[in-house]
Amino acid sequence: MQDVMSKNEIVYGIRRLNVIERLNIITDIWDEIKESQELEIVSEDDKRLLLSRLANYRANPESATEWAELRQEVHDRYAEKS
Repeated sequence: MQDVMSKNEIVYGIRRLNVIERLNIITDIWDEIKESQELEIVSEDDKRLLLSRLANYRANPESATEWAELRQEVHDRYAEKS
């Protein structure tokens, strides 16, 4: 029989991790979600928000931050200092 953790146990375990470890989990989960078919339904409000952000990016692409750069910035800011 397989042990299954409750949502509360999972959240508690995640909260005990440092910021970088939590960001890595978020990234892993997001990558799995992107590959799934569960995102096929997008609300009209979300569509408007996404289209607005896309328009803002297209009007001013140099204002965007590359994911690798943003991830490094977060790492540098929140990584535990040795």
